[in-house]
Order: sequence, then structure tokens, then C-alpha cells
Amino acid sequence: MRKIIAGNWKMNGKLENLLEIKKISNEFARSKIEIIICPPFTLLSAASELAKNVYIGAQNLHPENEGAFTGEISANMLVDLGITHSIIGHSERRNKHNETNEIVARKVKISLEKKLQTIICIGETELQRKENSTLEILEQQLLDSLANNTNFEKLIVAYEPIWAIGTGLIPEVSEISKIHDFIRVRLVELYGSNASNIPLLYGGSVNGSNAPEIFNVNNVNGALVGGASLSFEKFAPIIRAIENTSP
Repeated sequence: MRKIIAGNWKMNGKLENLLEIKKISNEFARSKIEIIICPPFTLLSAASELAKNVYIGAQNLHPENEGAFTGEISANMLVDLGITHSIIGHSERRNKHNETNEIVARKVKISLEKKLQTIICIGETELQRKENSTLEILEQQLLDSLANNTNFEKLIVAYEPIWAIGTGLIPEVSEISKIHDFIRVRLVELYGSNASNIPLLYGGSVNGSNAPEIFNVNNVNGALVGGASLSFEKFAPIIRAIENTSP
């Protein structure tokens, strides 16, 4: 199974911050880990030219190939820049930009059609967790957000408990294990044995201290990292942590 560390810069970063990508690229030139950094759209072109040993991904894309969609970016445009990965359905897109599961499914479809490695995000709110509906919510997100998509060769699933993103809080390791096992089982039940090869990432306040324990959980194949990915000093220990886990 592939091991993946993806960094989501969100709406952060200027040209000067590209130095962090260069440091990561140089430090892990011989790493077998799939390292992905997703800077804002304004840095994609420069980052793509700079990164030699790091994949560059987009944080979002539009579900249409082209057209009168002012301010949007299409998968075709990303591929034209040499972008290899995309993040789809992050909770901030779902909650703050009103992206429904249907919209996410359309974006996943076009992203996979354009052969982008596609990271689809799922996760529950604090209220849903308190109501013990986490597994139900995740299953519905999987069902609806992957609707009409059957080619999952380039799909990556990231479980991000919304209540843990940027808060410093994380679920108990036993809870992460239970949820990732559930996701794996449901993917295989829904889409067949090929789904057993879909990498599963954990996201939500991952740092150099908690990463080793998280990466030793069954069915955790990597992480989707937020704020810590902006800094070489914070991001590098997370990458080293997964390098040191057993195959």
C-alpha cells in the first residue's frame, strides 16, 4: 500500500513560502513516501516548476471542463500546468461554500476522468460525533460523494473529523482505528476488492508528536496535514514518522 503525506496550505502562502517546498523536495529526494503539497492557486505554476521530488496538487476545481464560470479553475487547466493531485470535498468547502455531496461527486468524476490523483475528504462535526452518528455520516458521504464514479485507481480517501481540524484535538487512537477499518470495509463492500487498494489518510491536527502513533494504526496509510505543512520544520517530522513505520 502506498504511503502518502499531503499538505493543504489552504489560503496561505506567498512566493517567499515556496522555499519551504524546495526544502522538503531537497530533504526527501530519495524518500519512497508520496509527498504532496497543495498551495493556493496563485502558487501552483511556480510550485510545479520548483518541486522535483514533491507532487503539487490543487485544493479545489470546477466540475466543468470550461465555460463562463468567472473565477473558477478547471481540471483541464490544472493538468495543463502539470498538476498531479487534487483535494475535493474538504469540510471547509462543504460548510463554507455550500458544496453538497452531489457537487463533490461531480468534481470527483471530472478529476478522475482527467487522471488526477483525487483526495476526497469526509468527516463528521462535533455534534454528529456526540450523537454517535459518525459512521452513518461517513457512509452517506461515501455513497453520495462517489456516486456514478467507478474508476477508483487514482482515488484517495481522507478522513478528517471536522471538530479536530486546527483545534489541536484528535480522536483516540482506538477511534481512528475503528473508523478507518469501517471505511475500508464499506469501500470494499460498495465497490469491490479493488477498493482495498485505496489509500486512507487521517487528517485533523496531525503533528510530529502524534504522527508516529497515528501511522501505526491499521488502515491509516498517511495523513492530510493542514497548518503544519506550511513549515519545513513542522512538516518534515511528520514525513519522517511515516517513513519509520513498518510496511
